Amino acid sequence: MPDATKKIRTSPRSEERQRGNRLTVRFLPEEHAELERRASAAGLSPSAYLRACALGEAGPRSRRSPTVERSLAAQAIAELNKAGSNLNQIARAFNMGLVVPPAEFKAASLAIKKAANQILVAFGYKVHDRQG
Repeated sequence: MPDATKKIRTSPRSEERQRGNRLTVRFLPEEHAELERRASAAGLSPSAYLRACALGEAGPRSRRSPTVERSLAAQAIAELNKAGSNLNQIARAFNMGLVVPPAEFKAASLAIKKAANQILVAFGYKVHDRQG
């Protein structure tokens, strides 16, 4: 049975954080674009970038955001879609009782692994291949 004395939340969780003071700053569109560009180049959110500029550090919980190579990510996602389609066709043939050569299973799984690794690379993560 649930506890009847359970605390009822009256404010959103974000209001319980340590950073309760808010400062509103207005930018011209070109200033805002430049702020976004500089924050992205530093690998920080615009808020963390402004804290770093004003206070000398971005704060204990700020994380560097990974740089995304959009063209590589788009290419990898397209390859993943193609590999998924191939795998779906293999599964459909298998469910219909057709014999699917093991080489087709292996090729489809390798294509999916390759596309997934490309997505990781596009988002700035290191890829560790355990077989190679």
